[in-house]
Amino acid sequence: MALLGGVLGLDTVSCVQAMISRPIVAAPIAGFLLGDPVAGISAGAVLELVSMNQLPIGANRTWDTAPASVAAAAIAALSSAGAVSLVVAVGYGVLVGWIGSWTVHVMRQSTARLVAARGDQEPIPASALTARHLSAMAVDFARATALTLVALLLGAPLASGLDLSGATAGIAAAVLVWVCVGLALGSGVRMMAKGRTVVLAFTAGLLVSTVLSLWLA
Repeated sequence: MALLGGVLGLDTVSCVQAMISRPIVAAPIAGFLLGDPVAGISAGAVLELVSMNQLPIGANRTWDTAPASVAAAAIAALSSAGAVSLVVAVGYGVLVGWIGSWTVHVMRQSTARLVAARGDQEPIPASALTARHLSAMAVDFARATALTLVALLLGAPLASGLDLSGATAGIAAAVLVWVCVGLALGSGVRMMAKGRTVVLAFTAGLLVSTVLSLWLA
């Protein structure tokens, strides 16, 4: 599953860009491989709706949907807590995607230096340029694979915990769904604002969502 996240992660920017990294495609694939395509389709459909406002415009940092979709599909498929599993899976997927966006930002800075021309005005051989681009793709594959692996390892206890206690699962679902709302609001404002305004909006949304989740739980 980690390798699946790596392969699908390449589709986002580095290679092909056939839209298979979108949640509506990536999560069902993961669910099918885990033996529960319905859970994958459900998680992917909700994540797709949540991520539709994440547009790759200019310097906007969008969610890393491939690892997020694989992780969400895994939780939804491996847990038998019904609707609670879906809510927790989507919330966890949003969290993974948000963290992934920062790893993509760091990777792009490193790959920009990797593929940059070395030397002053000397022409770059085609083979050397190809090697640099392939190296950048390898870095992206390793990043997406590692992120998916960590997300799966951390998500496995969460999926198991949903089956142990209905009360605990309900609280976890309430917390994650409102944190998901906070992340979505913060990300939406982020497309229209910069700097301190974004930080304040994101923090306010996250705090309000956390308070509401604890109150409702």
